[in-house]
Amino acid sequence: MKKPPLAVISATAALFGLFVFCAPARAADGSRANALLVVPSDRTAFDKKFQNFLVANGAKLLHSHPPSVFIGYIPRELDKELKDKFGALVYRDRVDDWSSFARYGESAVFAVNAWNKRFVEDPPEAPLVVSTKVQRAGRKGDALRLTWNEVMKANAYRLQISPEQDFGVVILDTVLARNDYRLVPAFWKDGVYYWRVAGILTLNTGETKEGVFSGIYSFAVSKPARAPGPKLGAPPLPAKSRFKGRPLSWASPVAFKYYRMQLSETADFETPVLDVFTDTCTYKLSGLPIKRNTPYYMRVMGSDGAIPGEWSGVSEVVIEPPGPILRDSRRLRRRSK
Repeated sequence: MKKPPLAVISATAALFGLFVFCAPARAADGSRANALLVVPSDRTAFDKKFQNFLVANGAKLLHSHPPSVFIGYIPRELDKELKDKFGALVYRDRVDDWSSFARYGESAVFAVNAWNKRFVEDPPEAPLVVSTKVQRAGRKGDALRLTWNEVMKANAYRLQISPEQDFGVVILDTVLARNDYRLVPAFWKDGVYYWRVAGILTLNTGETKEGVFSGIYSFAVSKPARAPGPKLGAPPLPAKSRFKGRPLSWASPVAFKYYRMQLSETADFETPVLDVFTDTCTYKLSGLPIKRNTPYYMRVMGSDGAIPGEWSGVSEVVIEPPGPILRDSRRLRRRSK
């Protein structure tokens, strides 16, 4: 998604500073915020009539999410006048229709997330995709980045990709620690693919459950034609490996540009736990719900950035609990007693 120009961000910050400066000292307390304000454009925010109207009527903007969204104190009687005079919308309750904010940019989506946290009711469980336009990422822009907003109480996310809009066939199903995913088209056939994501929630009881899937979005893979060349080999993996306090890693005598790594609870890889892409021979597991001292199965495929190679053999891996922290002050205190 295209980010607002630096000049817009700076100017909006200056505007925000003006409103806070004009407000009485007690208005700086964020607990007085009672409204989410959306202006139709950054021009409205810098309109002197709009600024003077807010100040004259006791409105104070306390949190800025440039270029279009603000959180602050707005007297209720101003709602209709703000809409009629300036085209500004005022939200008083929790926002359930997040999609209407996506057109204002990533900052607006995060503003709604912050606003909804003020309410006692649980926020929507389904992630909202920040941008329906897939962003380019990675080296030379040859990777795709899928991104969505964070979900309250989610400690991980489940992403699915399918060549069918009804997800009758799922060709990628993975758990992620963060609210984004980088995908390398070199490993995929040309065509249109569909994706959706759900939060893996930790409830107040400590139980974990999968939330509701987001809407369905799509991306296309279209690679330039390439003359036939030699087939790419497969990275060699040992039959068994153990990892303690370090990322998963594998050796590769061939300098592949990208790798696809799968981790599964079964050796047939019918339902992998992880299905991810990386431009190094490592992958960090921090933040993921991986069981310690439990056998998993790993396989790796390489790519030169244009075509994929073959899957490696299957390697049985065990992730051990991390060892004690060196110079841990708690351990030192216990020893001194």
